[in-house]
Amino acid sequence: MRILYRIGADTIWVAHFFIVGLVLFGWMFPSLWYLYIAALVGTLTSLLLLNYCFLSKWEFDLRKKLNPKLEYEFSYASYYTYRLTQGRLSPRFLSRAGMLFVAVSLLINLYFFLTN
Repeated sequence: MRILYRIGADTIWVAHFFIVGLVLFGWMFPSLWYLYIAALVGTLTSLLLLNYCFLSKWEFDLRKKLNPKLEYEFSYASYYTYRLTQGRLSPRFLSRAGMLFVAVSLLINLYFFLTN
């Protein structure tokens, strides 16, 4: 069963990685605009309603089954940024910066869509 938890968590991580890439760089690919907007709306909705990304929670629920001592606050960005920077950026800052980025990206894209 442990291998299924690992495969599931890693699969969610890969999907999450691509979604994060889409949210950050989707504006560069006009052919992906509808998918990009859906990713922005989904991300913003999850952050506003749950205060975390449901994919992160799902991934780390599986990872905790493999390692019950794993500490995690349901933020993909804060967990992996902490690992890369040894805690130099706070989870609160990353959460707020992420939400602001997604909201502003969505507003800019909708503005240009509605004015064209």
